[in-house]
Amino acid sequence: DLILIVDAVDTSVIPQEVRNKARFLYADIPAAYPYDARSWDEKMRYCYRLISQYKNYAKVVITSRIHVGLPAAALGTPVIFISKNGWLPGGHERTGRVAGLLDVFHRVDEVRGLPWTFGNLEDPVPPNPGNHYADRFRASFWNRLKRNEYYADAAKLFGRIPLQRLGAGMHRSEIQNKFHFIMQPSDLLHWQQRRAVESILFHHPNAKVYVHVDIDLGPLDWGDFGVFMESGYDVQVLRLNRNELIKEARHIVRGRIHENDSTLLAGMLVYKHGGVFLAKNTYAIRELSAFLNAGYTKDTVGNITMMVGEQSSVEVLKYCSTDDKEPRSAPGPSSSIAWEVKVLSKSESRSCQVDLAWDLELTDFVAVSIDPQSLVENDIFYESRCYDIIEKHCIYCDDLHWEYVPL
Repeated sequence: DLILIVDAVDTSVIPQEVRNKARFLYADIPAAYPYDARSWDEKMRYCYRLISQYKNYAKVVITSRIHVGLPAAALGTPVIFISKNGWLPGGHERTGRVAGLLDVFHRVDEVRGLPWTFGNLEDPVPPNPGNHYADRFRASFWNRLKRNEYYADAAKLFGRIPLQRLGAGMHRSEIQNKFHFIMQPSDLLHWQQRRAVESILFHHPNAKVYVHVDIDLGPLDWGDFGVFMESGYDVQVLRLNRNELIKEARHIVRGRIHENDSTLLAGMLVYKHGGVFLAKNTYAIRELSAFLNAGYTKDTVGNITMMVGEQSSVEVLKYCSTDDKEPRSAPGPSSSIAWEVKVLSKSESRSCQVDLAWDLELTDFVAVSIDPQSLVENDIFYESRCYDIIEKHCIYCDDLHWEYVPL
């Protein structure tokens, strides 16, 4: 459980008690190094010893070097990154060379109002706050790398796939953790549907996501959805037995049921498993609280866009009955939260995709349902409202599904 301080630009912000018990290291080979630092082999040994200490012995790494912090964080070691009004060993932050990367670490910069808050480091240091952020980078990199069969085969041969996500243990009970989609097997080949699942994992990276399809599919038949499993996300493609669900509904639902309606299938899935059901063209735009009211919303043609409910809930069973006339976010306990999905018509969806002047206020909504035909017929323009809704909440951002339109 070593405390490693590696090239920190301002050690005065580190409590003296911590400095006294820390081991000081250097990313560059020091002048007093006892071996021949000109030897390539010796340089490799020095690097290996550093990496080994980050991984096997450190409880925390305190540094001001990106080339120290990133490897340590990738190995799962907490990193406290110290800067001094933007100054780092390699120059000033404003050069842009560290843009976005510092979000991975714990930060200390007293000039910017980020003081030391870690005490004497006797207690375990919390995981890096940007672990989920880093996981998205790794997932996107793997999605690109796997297109080369040699890299893909090597990664699988040596057990690097599925990826071990850094944020896998960072569970939060205050947000939803179970989601359902119903799709056709062909949907597993379409980026529009994959982005819908990505929008959930962007906000709920440790959620269980169940994609229900009409036939049995093994992982090799998951199409573009197989990358979720390879990236370490908990996405499962399960068979949807419509006849069995209808048969079960006839026995437990009072009154007539919506036999040919998406309401029945969504309601029965939520009744049997609990959680949140979303249509395949509905995109989450923020975290969904675990305390959302039970209820559902529909689009303009009567299809379910989103449903929330608890497992084995009598309230959810009511949604499967034709006696239930109106979509609603049902009243709940005082601790529960109302919610709403914004449903875009075909013309609104097109404007959302291609009209850079078109705007949409989304403060009161948790998700947006976009017309599926419009998503097929129209591109998404860079900096359009649909770019914000779909492309900014991606996991596999290396796959570009937008067009740049010069002004």
